[in-house]
This record gives sequence, structure tokens and C-alpha cells, in this order.
Amino acid sequence: MNSLSIIHEEVITVDRNYDTVKSTIQENLSKWSDMYMFDDTLHQIRYKTEGPLIPEDNSKTPILILLSNPHPHSVKQGMFLSPNRIGRTNPFWDTLRGTGCFEYDNKIDAAFMIKNQYRGPFRFFMAVLFPFPTEDPMHLIDFFGKAEYEKMVGTSKVAIRKLIVDHNIMNVICFGKTQYDIIKRSPNVSYNYISALKRGEIINNKIWFSENISVYLTYPTGWRFAKNHKILKKDNLKIILNLMRLQ
Repeated sequence: MNSLSIIHEEVITVDRNYDTVKSTIQENLSKWSDMYMFDDTLHQIRYKTEGPLIPEDNSKTPILILLSNPHPHSVKQGMFLSPNRIGRTNPFWDTLRGTGCFEYDNKIDAAFMIKNQYRGPFRFFMAVLFPFPTEDPMHLIDFFGKAEYEKMVGTSKVAIRKLIVDHNIMNVICFGKTQYDIIKRSPNVSYNYISALKRGEIINNKIWFSENISVYLTYPTGWRFAKNHKILKKDNLKIILNLMRLQ
């Protein structure tokens, strides 16, 4: 992998219902067929994915932005949260910029983020919990089944733990409840969390393997189900980042 690229290949072995999994993926992800290669003998799928994005070291506080899984379009573009099919910037970047903790002048791509070419108090790592790309995170269960999904959970937690420990990351921000519920210490499911966020509440916990590492839950990057959604998303993220600045 190019040092300024976050795109690489991974392999998943499907232990159960390989033929059904294969046909489901081919049917539902046909427009992205060049991203998935199937080995019928070994029951494996080789696929393209993205991340983690590891910025060059500096003196700034490291923070991990944790997403659920990549969208195939994002992988094709070579960057997390890339512009949509008509070139419109992903709203995530405006949300982050609105916090006052992320200022930039150039195009946002992998090289830009890896080289820390933005201004602000933090060094932003980015990763997905599940590397397999789908158009919706829930498709992972639909395509692979519950047993294979649970296997993915275990594998993904090992990778995320290594990333956090290797880079001494003390704060993780989850943009969505799927990854938050999987990596937080509390076993409780985050029901009605959007309502809590709208009320101005800060949702946080500790990570499953350490009492010293905090995990925060904020709005999904694409959430827009309120007239003032831009303000709601920006204000919640700003409060979270300001709490980290005080640590």
C-alpha cells in the first residue's frame, strides 16, 4: 500500500453458507463487482477496503474517528467520507470544521489527512469497525448471517484495540450506535440515543478493555432528519471535542 493511500485488500473466509453469501453479494453489489473476488475452493472473498488512516506523528492529541464500515463508493474514491457521485462534499467535513477544531484550505483526501495539513488541536485517526464494504451497515448481517457477523465483531475488535494501544489513543468518537455499542464497556444497547443527543446530552462510556479510554457517541455522519440537523451535529461534536481539549 502506498504510504499516502488508505486502500488495500483483505480476505474473509466464510465458514457457513458460502454459496448463499456469494450470490447475495453478487446480486446486491453488482455495480461494484470489481471490488470483490471469490475463491470457491477456499470459501474466501478478497475485497478492497479502506483504512485505518494513521496521521504522521506530531505533538497534538490523537483522537480516533470510528465509522461502521466503508461504502463501496468511498473505497473507489480512495478516502473515508469522500464526495458523493455528483462531487458534493460529505457533510461530515462541514460538521468537523464548524467545531473550530479543524481548519483547512486544500482538498481533503488521504494524503492531506495523513500529512496533518489542517489546523487545530488534534491529530485525527480514522477507521472503520468492519472493513467489508456495503451500501448500508445492516447489510453485513443480511449478507453474511448472524454467525458470520459475530465472527466479524470479534476480529474487528482485535484490530481496533491494536490501533488504539499502538498509538496511545485515549478518546474515540463513534459516528453511529453500531460501533459504539460494540466497543463500549457497558452492555446496554443505546436506545433512543438520537433523542438524547437532541436534548443536548453527551453520551459516553469507557472502552471495553480499559477504564482509561473514553468512547463518545454522536450523530451518524449522514443524519439529516431535522430542520436544524447541521447545527445539532456541529454543537454536539463541538462539546465532545472541547471536553477533550480540557483533558
